[in-house]
Amino acid sequence: MRPVSEMAAVKRANFLSAAFLALLCVSACAFVSAKCQLPRESVFETEGAGPQYPSLTCTLLALALLATNVLGLSAIMPKSGPMAQNAFVIAILVGLMIPNTTALGSLSSVPPRPAYKVQKLQNEGPSPSSSLSLARLVPRLSLRGGGEDVFHEHSFVMRPGVTFQTQAKKMDDGTIEAKFFLKSPDVKGVTLHWGVSMNSDDEWVTPNKAGCESIVPSNSALYKDRAIRTPLKKTNDGLELTMRIPGDVKPKMPIGIRFVLWEPSSDMWYPGGSGGNFFVPLEKREKKRRPPPLQRSPSFTGAVDVESMEQKMQYRDERPGGVELSADLGHLMWNAAQREKAWVDGRKETKGMRLQRSPSFESAVKIMESVKAQKEKDDKEAQAFWQNEGGRLYYMPFNYQAERGRRKGTVKVAVTKEKKVKITVVPEKSDKGPGPLLLHWGVGTKNPWDWEKVDSKTLAAMNAGEKGQIKLKREAELQVLEFEFQDTPPMGMTFVLKDEDKGEWYKAEGKDFCVPITEAGRSKMEEKPKSDGAKSAGHSIVRTMSGTEIMAPDGASIAKEIFDGESKASVTLMHRYNHACHLIEKSPPGPDGRDAIIMIFCWLRFSQIRQLSWQRHYNTKPRELSAASERLNKLIAWRWKNASAREKEIYRMMLGCIGRGGSGGDGQAIRDEILHIMHRHKLPESKGTFMEEWHQKLHNNSTPDDIIICQAYLAFLHSNGDQGVFWRVLQENGLDRDRLRGYERAIHTDPQFFGDKKDGLIHDFNNYLRILKNVHAGADLEKCVEVCKNFLDGHINVLLESILRERGCGEDRVLAVVDSITEVRQLVSTRMTAEGDIVKLRDLLYLDLGLEAQMRLLAERAFGTFEKLNLESLTRGLTLWIAFAAENLVYSSSPGSGKLAPPGDLAEDANEIKACLRDWAQLVEDAHKGVGKTWMPKAMAVVDRMRRALGGIVDMISGSMQHKAEYLGHGLAMVTPEKIPEKWTITLFSEELVRGGGCSFVLSSFLRKLDKALRAQGGGSMWQVISAGKPGANGWVVQVPDLMSVQECVYDRPTVLLANSLSGEEEVPPGVVGVITPEAPDVLAHISVRARNLRVFFAGCFDPDEFDKLSDLVGKHVSCSQTGDKVQVVETEPDKDGNDGLAKVTSGLAALNLKLPPPAKFTKWCLPESQIGIEHKPKLFGAKSTNIVQVRKTLPEWVLTPKSAVVPFGVFEKVLEASENKDVAAEYKKLVEKELPASKEPLHVLQRLKAQILRLLAPPDLEKSIKASLVESGIIIQGELEGADWEEAFTALKGVWASKWNDRAYFSCKKANIGAEHVQMAVLVQRLVEADYAFVIHTKNPFKEDSGEMYAEVVVGLGETLVGNYPGRALGFAMNKDGSGDPQVQSMPSKSVGLFGGGLIFRSDSNGEDLPGFAGAGLYDSIPMVKNEHRTLMYHKEPLVVDRELSDKVMRGVCKVAADVEKAMDGVAQDIEGCYKDGKFYVVQTRPQV
Repeated sequence: MRPVSEMAAVKRANFLSAAFLALLCVSACAFVSAKCQLPRESVFETEGAGPQYPSLTCTLLALALLATNVLGLSAIMPKSGPMAQNAFVIAILVGLMIPNTTALGSLSSVPPRPAYKVQKLQNEGPSPSSSLSLARLVPRLSLRGGGEDVFHEHSFVMRPGVTFQTQAKKMDDGTIEAKFFLKSPDVKGVTLHWGVSMNSDDEWVTPNKAGCESIVPSNSALYKDRAIRTPLKKTNDGLELTMRIPGDVKPKMPIGIRFVLWEPSSDMWYPGGSGGNFFVPLEKREKKRRPPPLQRSPSFTGAVDVESMEQKMQYRDERPGGVELSADLGHLMWNAAQREKAWVDGRKETKGMRLQRSPSFESAVKIMESVKAQKEKDDKEAQAFWQNEGGRLYYMPFNYQAERGRRKGTVKVAVTKEKKVKITVVPEKSDKGPGPLLLHWGVGTKNPWDWEKVDSKTLAAMNAGEKGQIKLKREAELQVLEFEFQDTPPMGMTFVLKDEDKGEWYKAEGKDFCVPITEAGRSKMEEKPKSDGAKSAGHSIVRTMSGTEIMAPDGASIAKEIFDGESKASVTLMHRYNHACHLIEKSPPGPDGRDAIIMIFCWLRFSQIRQLSWQRHYNTKPRELSAASERLNKLIAWRWKNASAREKEIYRMMLGCIGRGGSGGDGQAIRDEILHIMHRHKLPESKGTFMEEWHQKLHNNSTPDDIIICQAYLAFLHSNGDQGVFWRVLQENGLDRDRLRGYERAIHTDPQFFGDKKDGLIHDFNNYLRILKNVHAGADLEKCVEVCKNFLDGHINVLLESILRERGCGEDRVLAVVDSITEVRQLVSTRMTAEGDIVKLRDLLYLDLGLEAQMRLLAERAFGTFEKLNLESLTRGLTLWIAFAAENLVYSSSPGSGKLAPPGDLAEDANEIKACLRDWAQLVEDAHKGVGKTWMPKAMAVVDRMRRALGGIVDMISGSMQHKAEYLGHGLAMVTPEKIPEKWTITLFSEELVRGGGCSFVLSSFLRKLDKALRAQGGGSMWQVISAGKPGANGWVVQVPDLMSVQECVYDRPTVLLANSLSGEEEVPPGVVGVITPEAPDVLAHISVRARNLRVFFAGCFDPDEFDKLSDLVGKHVSCSQTGDKVQVVETEPDKDGNDGLAKVTSGLAALNLKLPPPAKFTKWCLPESQIGIEHKPKLFGAKSTNIVQVRKTLPEWVLTPKSAVVPFGVFEKVLEASENKDVAAEYKKLVEKELPASKEPLHVLQRLKAQILRLLAPPDLEKSIKASLVESGIIIQGELEGADWEEAFTALKGVWASKWNDRAYFSCKKANIGAEHVQMAVLVQRLVEADYAFVIHTKNPFKEDSGEMYAEVVVGLGETLVGNYPGRALGFAMNKDGSGDPQVQSMPSKSVGLFGGGLIFRSDSNGEDLPGFAGAGLYDSIPMVKNEHRTLMYHKEPLVVDRELSDKVMRGVCKVAADVEKAMDGVAQDIEGCYKDGKFYVVQTRPQV
């Protein structure tokens, strides 16, 4: 037995050993716990929050360590006593409990994860979990020092290799320390452009305005009193700035610092992670709570988890007359609706939408095709000009200012071999062109783009002015100039055009027009410019194979560099990708670089579709191609991260054109693994065998074609050596024998089958296919899931695995898979906007592209199955498909954000889709149990709106890309040895993008299908007859792109027009007996009223297939007739005389024999309401003023009218005679009496007349009288209309006067034999009612000619969206005027915007609006003194639509207004405009109904 002292020493030693081992276990457990911590990618958690609980794996591992150590105690401490062993166990338990106690408690209280997450949308930037910092691997506690409380950390990648970090922490003394650090060896200087937020994160004010200027660092400067600029200081590791804010700063501590970064050396600005400003909070934020799980469908019992998607439905719903429908359809509809509602409702809406009418998707495609046909026509014209006259034609697009906004015209220049020049300015088809143009020009003798003085002989021969400016001669809608160089012709001429009326200068899309005159000049322009300056970049042309010249678009300097690169003797994908990196890096970010980026995308797109060589006289190692691909796609991902919404979609499409690549081992494995396979299976390596030939190609230049070859070889193996299967797979993917034989390492031999090696080869080539996809396939879904699952949330991974497993499922499971795809895309899009790691962002973008492609494939597969369904099942299924397609379209065009984008952004069309999506989500939720009669009209309205939005997408793609694609494509075809791209790929570039990319075409297809299904169930007819004609119509069919383009035509035989689009404000051209259009104008729009007035057949055809069939009748004589709710258009024989009553048709309005009353002389400047009356003699104002005063006296008190004053007839003429307007009067008289009657094309004269009126100055007496009359009438109070307010009011008054020369008013008067110069204009002045709803009433239903029934249309907000025919439909209804029966709703509202506001309004009240049968309403303008506020409308929450009690009250009230006003006007049918505000009805004007 040992001595006591020795035993005590052993016990002490054992105890110390046990304690030491326990400490090691504690450390190991803590470290493993941190390492096993699942990354928390949820957007619900706040910045800087520490781990909430370790994963279950971590806990089990820790318990396993504990058990192992406890069981091994006897080995570790064989001679220690129970006390030491117990101490050791307790120490281990304590060590495990320290890091895991909270975890175990949390695990017991964590609610079950819902099957579907709702993402909260408000993000301040990338979350900390997205960075590559050590903070993800170790507990947050390790980052904190003593006495510090770090409550904010953020990392942002400015560009590859440059990282910006921010941190905020609270010190022991209460001071807040904010640090800004930029890590980069290259960046020389960065400045913080900043301000402070006092009340909200969105606010930005300078510290001096907030009263806390003490926080500003000493080296700061104030910038324009709008921001502080503080440079970061140089340190050993980079640039750094530390700001210390005392905790007791007066008067109030800012809640945060908001800023952007500016790099002075490159003048580049870096916004925050989501494209906005950076934000650093100066206070600790409360952790955001997770929202509750989505509410499940009331009709669906039981919780459905994601994993349950694997199982087939346990029961089915048999529907008579059709096939089976999945029983979970209602649940999927409910769930999709909740997700979409949460997404769009997550952020408030913005104000503003595009107001120009966008044709439907199908019509937009047709218009694009007509533009393409016009370009082909121009090409043929240029070719004929070259062959017949030896001259050249040049076409140069330009933008000009027209009556209705910016338009696009063309300058066509013909240069003959005798050096005669003819310049022709061609306006846009739907417009009359700019005002009279002056040519301001110069010539180049050494370079065609130089600007030198023109020789005197040529100028003298042209009768040029002193400055060498020459006026173009107007010929109809064209403006023309012809001349000949008298001396030696120069190399080229450069010019700009000046609009005499507006004073604007027009150029070729921002650059001077430049045309080569000699062959030397043409060759010079085709050479690469010596500098990259803007001037030389704009003067390059390319020539098509037929000789047509295409002038340079914006971004042409990039195209010239592309031409140089592609014309080299040796080009491969590696060279192309490296060149693309260089061009992207030199292109500035934002709008300044947008044209260059689109040009680069067109280039890479041509490459992707094999319209550029993938290998020309150069052998590329696969690892080199792999590295080039990775470099390019990472650069694109970085530019996407920092781009605005308009550029994001371009970069996203660009990324889809290239492979994933990688600098790892896969590139080299392409070369190595094929050899290993051949050696393992002892395949022959002799020449003349398929495997050896393919191996040589792979060794020297692997391309994406190898993926297809590998897939074909695998199919060949599975088919036991069927050669037909091998070649079929190749052909289905765009390869054939010629392509394989065309490789520099050609493949001539068919594959050989080795039956004994089949299974092994299949195994090895499946693995080899994965290697090929790793390098060449960017958006391959399997590869994307494999890459991204390592850093995505577990919920997303479960969904992705389900998608991969079920993407080949049967019909009954397709919708469930698409639902999973849609949910993953929503979660991924949110993650992308916050992701700070460029590699992960790249992989997420590829995943998103892969999911989008998979969704499209499933949709196309399902589309053919709809014919089997009965109508109700078809309607419900299509409703859900449309929800999915629209939601996916939103995630493509506007990822990560549910809120509406600001006006002018690419996402304007996404705004419309988002608004439609939110309205549609409510309809999907309502229909999850079934659809009813009241549901269908609402659905029709949203369908109509979605199709308009899709038309806008077509417009955007065609307008921004087609010209660049043609310039680039034809230029490449001239410089590449292969003479590619082929012409058809150039001509169809935009069309193929529309039809083949994304979800827009899928959505359009589903909308067309649902439109038919809804109409078949009573949701609306395929036809809408707006005017029945005489009845019907007989005439010759002519198709036009839009009705506006033929406003000046006079048809010499009865004509039925097929108009692809219309605005609603056009006139019916003489000779037209019928108009058929796929558009749906308001029933009370001007064109509708005019058609009924002239008894012209006018109908809308809403079936695209039916409208397409009508095109087959072009050039034939037809008869149009209405049968029930359908229209029959059949070919017939014309009358014997061939004119079908042409005299009656062409006479038009002239047959009405209209005469204006004699002109009234000036009496008073302005009349208050007390002096306005029907008995007033002489007549000093129109019926509009008279009627509004008359109805006020006779209407019951419940109908209100705004108070009025009038500027009477004769005032305009009196102002024109004032001495201060002497010069204006002289010019005005000359235009009216001389130039207008002599003009063959009066539009430019009309513009000049309106411009002269707007130059008028107000006589002092006019100002005093108007103010006094408005005060006396109670419209304004004394002193209200002073200074700038008066100037704005007088400008509005002049605008109404000027509208007598509106082109539509002028031509209407001309057709009616009314002299526009004799029209007198009074102006009714009222206070604008800030309406909730506005309406227009025809007290006699224009459809039925029933005097006992009224018809009305109602819109949200002010009535301008109705009378101005803004895109979309109004709420249209008919009702018995005696109030009996219920309102019969004809159409549900679908206007995109509502106008809201107040102030004064100046309404036209001419003597031409009251002529019987003339329908002058709407010809002249009513102008508000202040601009109205435009709001995007969402009808799911609009009371007029969702509140039956309110809508019934409004409609019945409108009907009663109709009856009472008609009674007050002695029973004469009335055309009434009014509004509804806070429960009260107003009538703002009334006139006899035409």
